[in-house]
Amino acid sequence: MNRLLLFCCCMIGCLFECLAQKQLPSHEVLQQLMKKERPDTAEMHLLLDAGYVYVMRPGTAHTDMDSAALYAEKVLRSSVKADEKIWEGRSYLLYVQIFRERNIPAKGIEYALKAKDIFEKYERKDYLADTYTELAGCYDIGTTDGINTRIKYYKEAARLYGEAGLKERQAHTLYVLGDQYNVIDDYKSLTEALTQSVAIYDEIKVEPGADIYSLLGLGYNRRNDFGNALKYSVLAVKVIESLKDTVPAHITVYNRLGLLYYYMGEYQEALKYYEKAWPIAVKLKDATSLWTLSVSIAASYGKMSMFNEAIAVLKREERYYPPIDPRDKIQMYVLLARCYLDINRPNELLPYLRLLDDNKKYVPEELQPAVDDLGARYNFYLKQYTKSHELASQMLTNGTKVHSSNAQQLAYLNLYKADSAMGNFEEALAHYRMYKSINDTLFNTAKSRQISVLQVQFETKQKDQALKLNQQDIELLTRKAELQNAALNTANFTRNVIIAGAAMLAIMLGLVYNRYQLKLRNNRQLEQKQEEINQKNQFLEKLVDEKEWLVKEIHHRVKNNLQIVMSLLNTQAAFLDDKDALNAIRESRYRMQAISLIHQKLYQSENMALIDMHTYIRELVEYLKDGFSDVSKIRFDLQITHVKLDVSQSVPIGLILNEAITNAIKYAFVGNNNGLITISLQETATGRLSLTIADNGVGLPLEDNNKPRKTSMGMMLMNTLAEQLEGTLNIQSKIGLTITVSFRYQEKQTFTEREELEEEITDYA
Repeated sequence: MNRLLLFCCCMIGCLFECLAQKQLPSHEVLQQLMKKERPDTAEMHLLLDAGYVYVMRPGTAHTDMDSAALYAEKVLRSSVKADEKIWEGRSYLLYVQIFRERNIPAKGIEYALKAKDIFEKYERKDYLADTYTELAGCYDIGTTDGINTRIKYYKEAARLYGEAGLKERQAHTLYVLGDQYNVIDDYKSLTEALTQSVAIYDEIKVEPGADIYSLLGLGYNRRNDFGNALKYSVLAVKVIESLKDTVPAHITVYNRLGLLYYYMGEYQEALKYYEKAWPIAVKLKDATSLWTLSVSIAASYGKMSMFNEAIAVLKREERYYPPIDPRDKIQMYVLLARCYLDINRPNELLPYLRLLDDNKKYVPEELQPAVDDLGARYNFYLKQYTKSHELASQMLTNGTKVHSSNAQQLAYLNLYKADSAMGNFEEALAHYRMYKSINDTLFNTAKSRQISVLQVQFETKQKDQALKLNQQDIELLTRKAELQNAALNTANFTRNVIIAGAAMLAIMLGLVYNRYQLKLRNNRQLEQKQEEINQKNQFLEKLVDEKEWLVKEIHHRVKNNLQIVMSLLNTQAAFLDDKDALNAIRESRYRMQAISLIHQKLYQSENMALIDMHTYIRELVEYLKDGFSDVSKIRFDLQITHVKLDVSQSVPIGLILNEAITNAIKYAFVGNNNGLITISLQETATGRLSLTIADNGVGLPLEDNNKPRKTSMGMMLMNTLAEQLEGTLNIQSKIGLTITVSFRYQEKQTFTEREELEEEITDYA
């Protein structure tokens, strides 16, 4: 039970660690990646990470598994299309986890073998090791073939991690391998694997986890190496007590150390660690651990002849955390019956003997000798010596079968008592001799355990003392050496200062004079270089000023030239009577004004490369409003974010705005001047802007497919300008007309919160 509990806790811990390391990208980002034809390397990583996050979520919800499968399929299709085999193999590994979570291990094995072929071909030992780890997880730990296959694959994974230089993964895989050996009770292989794991952790300067120390201590305990068992179990406790949080695995660490002290006969020490585990189990509401700890505590009280305390613990467990497994119930019945028998309360013992008899088919093999012992002792109490002798003989057979020396010892003691009561003194003497022989053996074994533990403790203290003594000796020798060196240095200095004083003084004077001359020369050279640098800086500053002046002058002249062209158009319009020609000239004038305004902003601004769109669009709208006389009741709603764009993007935006606004003023509100024109420029995603011009007017005429007509020059111009921006143009005519241009912006600027400006035009005559 403890073994499976720890294994589950370790697996859950690994899942939560992965969840902590992989954060799910935003839904919008994932949707964009799913639509992308060919994701790049970083985007493939994001898709895989998202898949693993969904797989690692607690439970096996269909929606989580479906989402993970979508991302795995996207990576698989993209990698197959681009012929990228490594990514194809990695998508197979994600599929393996999905099938394992869906309890379809055969399908998981199929995909894992596909990944294995790819990584073997391309000699990727790191991913091949991951594949063997995933393969191992697809086999049933509850079958002999399954656990042997898991062990084989974990061995191979650990070897490959080592060859790939992934030491920490190798150490963790060796720990998982040791846990597999724990399932089949191969404690020799368990200790070998975990000892290697601890050595690798020490090599890379990483503290092994408490679960590794605890499992290693359990392995040495099962091998009767109680010195090393105590050493690693105490290390595990030190690790968990240095942490601030509590997890289910801590219960197992405390319980294992308590069991170790129990086997060593240190029942008071065992109780101390059981009681440390108890509040953690209560806090986590872990009924299974509470039951296990109650049994351990009661057994310790029983060994200390504190039978009433043991009964109280078991009764509390029976009331608040009753066992469900029939085997656990049998264990509780045995412990309670034994306590009542030891305190000579047969009336309370009898119901539990009946329960044991009613559930004898559930009695596990290792508990059968204890049940026989209860029957033998109870019948002896009733003076039914023949029945007691029969049950004692049965106990001896069952104790020998499960290799329990304690059971055999108690069986011979019961046989001795029954034979003595029946007058079979020769058989009684023989049974008593066997009882004493086994008792002496057990006593010597217990003493050997204590001696081995004391030896480890003594060696530890001896090493600590030796280190302290060595440190003290080193410090003492260091001090002596320092004193001797000081004395020698003083003597040498006193002797040499008289002989070499004059010579040293002369040399020092010569050096000082030489350094003075060098310093003068260096100062002169530095002054010359500084003067040259200052001259160059002045020349460069002049060039920069001239360049800035020239750029501003260019923008000024471009603006003036555009104004000249606009004046020529106005002059030409005075000699024309054709309305279409006048409208064409008027529209061309507005377009040139949109461009002219940009160049005016550039030569008036300190920054001659970027246009502040917030200010530019407001001024452009003001100019366009001034150019029409029928807009007295039209309102403008401006929602422009603070962003600066390059002139290559500002000009198309200005022209698009010019076309959309003039068309709205001229055509949208025929017969109805109570109109609203909304202009918005907002960031919709990182690096993307959306320009929207909407009105509540009559809209555009619809074609046969119920879409707005786009055959006018203004519409064609806006399409062309949107392509120039490398963006998309969307026109909708439902309640009025809405024109939306979405594009990437080149300069990354700091956006402030959305600002709204609403103005009403009262008089533009």
